[in-house]
Amino acid sequence: MAFLFAMGMVPALAAGQGNSAAGQRRSNYQEHDRATNTSFTAATDPAGNAVLTLQGGDFTLEKVLAHTGDATLRLSQGKDVVTIALSQGGFQVARGQKTLRVDPRADTQDKADSIRSILVGSQAVRSFKRLVSALEQREEGESDGPLALSAMVDGAIVQLLDGDPDAARRIAKRITRKQRAAFRVVKAGRAPGVMVDCIGLYEVALMSAYDQFEGCAIESTGYSWWSRDFVYQLCSWEWAIRSQQYIWQFIGCFMFPW
Repeated sequence: MAFLFAMGMVPALAAGQGNSAAGQRRSNYQEHDRATNTSFTAATDPAGNAVLTLQGGDFTLEKVLAHTGDATLRLSQGKDVVTIALSQGGFQVARGQKTLRVDPRADTQDKADSIRSILVGSQAVRSFKRLVSALEQREEGESDGPLALSAMVDGAIVQLLDGDPDAARRIAKRITRKQRAAFRVVKAGRAPGVMVDCIGLYEVALMSAYDQFEGCAIESTGYSWWSRDFVYQLCSWEWAIRSQQYIWQFIGCFMFPW
């Protein structure tokens, strides 16, 4: 079973808050979540990467994201800094003088579990997990912005590394609950300053990622007892990479209107 593979480009995609006229490249996309008093900003760098920033109090999450889904997350609060690099070849976690790289396809579970020793005691990790929990547990009637959904995907990655094997499946289900409750066809239409419904297509892409994750998770139960947890873990990481790709596509859709 392949761990991660190149996914086809799906147009990803809302009317967000930009600061350029229609038909021109926008410089950023912004959101503010009132319930958590958290600000989100997304932009692109000269290399074509998406650059996302989350700011809540003295906690900051900075993410650089490539079209492949490869991402680097930097969680910081005061002097506490944790860096997580995720790619199709595995992940690397660094904090202070400690760095550990793990390939889930080849390394032992003991090595993967040792990541937790790096995260233990991190105030930045604790703050981010509290924020993600607040977003995850909000009422169904409350709306989620696309960058808040992105933060929950990042939260699933942190929680997986911190020893929660069901984090990806739980959050994948959470961020698609609106689409699963009442799936609707998204019509790409023109609106002032917005050339396509970038958020709508982004949500559909996340729904596709969830469906594929569920299929992979169900398939994992057919493996022998000694390997099914390993296969399920690979399903989780595949979903994480796929979802990051769709986040990159959303930013591209918004920054470069059709």
